[in-house]
Amino acid sequence: MGIIVEELARKASNAVKYWWLLLIVGILSVAAGITVFCYPGESYVTLTYMFGILLLISGIAELITSLTSRNYFMNRGYNVVGGIIDILVGILLCAVPGITAVSLPIFLGFWLTYHSFMIIGSAGDLKAFGVQGTGWLTAGGILLLIFSILILINPFSFGVSAVVVLLGIALLLFGCLMIGGSVRLKNIGSYIKELKEKE
Repeated sequence: MGIIVEELARKASNAVKYWWLLLIVGILSVAAGITVFCYPGESYVTLTYMFGILLLISGIAELITSLTSRNYFMNRGYNVVGGIIDILVGILLCAVPGITAVSLPIFLGFWLTYHSFMIIGSAGDLKAFGVQGTGWLTAGGILLLIFSILILINPFSFGVSAVVVLLGIALLLFGCLMIGGSVRLKNIGSYIKELKEKE
C-alpha cells in the first residue's frame, strides 16, 4: 500500500505543480470578459484578436499541465488535444481576423462545448482525489455546455452586439471555472499529504 501511495503522490505532484498556470488563464479570462463589457464599442476585429490571444495562452497552459500529469488524470489525452486545438484556433483568429470574425460565434460555440466537457471531466478527476467542493465545478461545466449549445443552434442569427455580450459572459464564466478548478487542483497536494501521513 505504501508503494501505491508513493506512486500516487509522485504523479499527483507532477499534475499540481502547474496549477498556477490555470489560475493565470482564469484571471486573464475574467479580465477579458470585463474588458468586453467595459468597451463594447471596440471593433469586431479587436474582439477576435483578444479571443485569439486568450486561446493561445489557454492552449499553452493546458498543454503544460496535461503533459506533466503522466497519464494519471482520466481526461489527460483530451486536454492535450484541447490545448493543441486552442493554439491552432488562436493562431487562426490572430492571423486572419477579417475572415474569422464572420464565424466567431461558431468558434466560440465549439470552444465552449469542448471545454465544458473538459471541466466536467476535471471535476470528476478532482472528486476521485477526495477534493471537496467539486460539485459546483460540475454544475458550472453543465451551464457552460448549455450556453454553448444555445450559441451553436443558430450562430448566424446573432448580431455583432449579441456576439459581444455572449463572448463577455462566456469569458467571465470560463474564467471563474478555471480559477476555481486551479484552486481545487492545488488542494490535491493536501489530500496526498494526508494519505502519506496515514501510512
